[in-house]
Amino acid sequence: MVEIVDKMRSMVRLEEDNASSLTASVEGLKNVVVREILRGIAHDSRKHAGLYAAILSLLKDSQPAISEDEYGRLEGVLKKHVEVERQMLREVKQFLEVEKDSRVKRLLLEIYEDEGRHHALMSHLLEAVIKREAIFEKDIWDMLWMDVPGHGAPLG
Repeated sequence: MVEIVDKMRSMVRLEEDNASSLTASVEGLKNVVVREILRGIAHDSRKHAGLYAAILSLLKDSQPAISEDEYGRLEGVLKKHVEVERQMLREVKQFLEVEKDSRVKRLLLEIYEDEGRHHALMSHLLEAVIKREAIFEKDIWDMLWMDVPGHGAPLG
């Protein structure tokens, strides 16, 4: 167990260092496409660092229960963002249907896939919050992988 915890700590640092390095390396880069793709990857690395930190918490700590006030706040936040993600999915889908430039389509597809994952995860969380269900580790895993082709296993 100690070995896994140490490895997760190492992964948090690695992702954070990668994000900082990428961000610094694109400062002043005039090519907007390359700069913003790399900034996006840096942002994902920060997200990954947060997910590794969550894994550390799962491995080391028991999670506190969500209070009634927190349930209420989460419900409002999630309702708003589920609708925003739904709208974004519609908009990006419309762009994808008419766009001819393969480079633009590739970037739109990246956005569409991210929005789809965000929408699905937040919808599942919202459902659990509305029902005031205890959100257990198994529920989080189901929410993360339920809508993913192959359920996280390599495709192919």
